[in-house]
Amino acid sequence: MAVMPIPMPSPWFLLLLFLPYTSDSTSAPDVDLDNIINNAGGDTSDLFSDTQNTEAVDEAHVVVLTATNFSSFLATHRHVMVDFYVPWCYWSRKLAPEYAAAASHMVKKGLDVALAKVNFSQNNQLARAHDVLGSPIVHFFIGGVPRGYHYYGERTK
Repeated sequence: MAVMPIPMPSPWFLLLLFLPYTSDSTSAPDVDLDNIINNAGGDTSDLFSDTQNTEAVDEAHVVVLTATNFSSFLATHRHVMVDFYVPWCYWSRKLAPEYAAAASHMVKKGLDVALAKVNFSQNNQLARAHDVLGSPIVHFFIGGVPRGYHYYGERTK
């Protein structure tokens, strides 16, 4: 049985390693990073914080549910939409003001739909019982039974 030799790439690319590196100084001016960092002033503790506008959200009409009041709330309300969220999630925070606005809208219109939320980082067993694997997940309950509406669109009102 003949042994096939392994093809080797030609060594022309190794010549690139020996070429001198030159940078075009006109494309990027020299920046003294030490000077910028030392003279930035102000508080740098929030250097990596989320810089988006975090306006106050009126969640007066959004009911906070936990494992202790979840079943009783669903039993007393025919139509309930529940947002399973985690507070650190970007998409959960993005949904929060829209969800609160929708809850206020439902109350103003007198609709028989309650909007609630569950922090599933604090209520893991409740989230697992409803197959919540990520955030935010919104379930719609009719008569205490979850309805399988799948929504893949924008998270806006």
